[in-house]
Amino acid sequence: MACTNHPTVVEGLAPCFRCGKEFCPNCRVELKGHSYCATCKKEQVRDIQSGADATELELASIGSRFAALLLDGLLLLLVVLPINFGLTFLYVRSIGVPEAALGAQLVIGLIASIPGLLYEGLMIQSRGQTLGKMALKIKVVTPDGSDVAAGQAWTRAAVRLVFNNLHILFIINYIPAFVRKEKTCIHDLAASTRVIVWKR
Repeated sequence: MACTNHPTVVEGLAPCFRCGKEFCPNCRVELKGHSYCATCKKEQVRDIQSGADATELELASIGSRFAALLLDGLLLLLVVLPINFGLTFLYVRSIGVPEAALGAQLVIGLIASIPGLLYEGLMIQSRGQTLGKMALKIKVVTPDGSDVAAGQAWTRAAVRLVFNNLHILFIINYIPAFVRKEKTCIHDLAASTRVIVWKR
């Protein structure tokens, strides 16, 4: 692969965000965090001036994100509750000591959290949406609007799981979304993701 304008240059190449062709550092410029070739730079500047900037993501509202979270929580509850009750019943019955159930809650809580981790990790990795997000027409993407990588999906799910299991710290995870322009929660910051409106 060589620079589109300089066939002998093969190092330091990066794609133009608009046309996708490869260019060397001398042939591209940075605009709002993205690289553009000279031709696309002019078109991008015109778009920005006209208000048609495609790089600006339409971020999902905090309300729609919480509504999606609630829907996903209700769906998972149908799976987690039977597991929780079943494990507690079997544990208490096997040793005949009701007080032991309290100590078993740590193990039970860990096991019961696995479905949520798998559900979110797999769904976000495969399509950027859980069922709740699909219903609310929102999607998890990268900061430039691309589909998330597997590592981002699982990092996001794992960080959110940690905060969820710490109960009192649950709300702390969402505080940044109220004060940051990108409406990012801590799990978004950890995975470098954004949640946008998705009408397709």
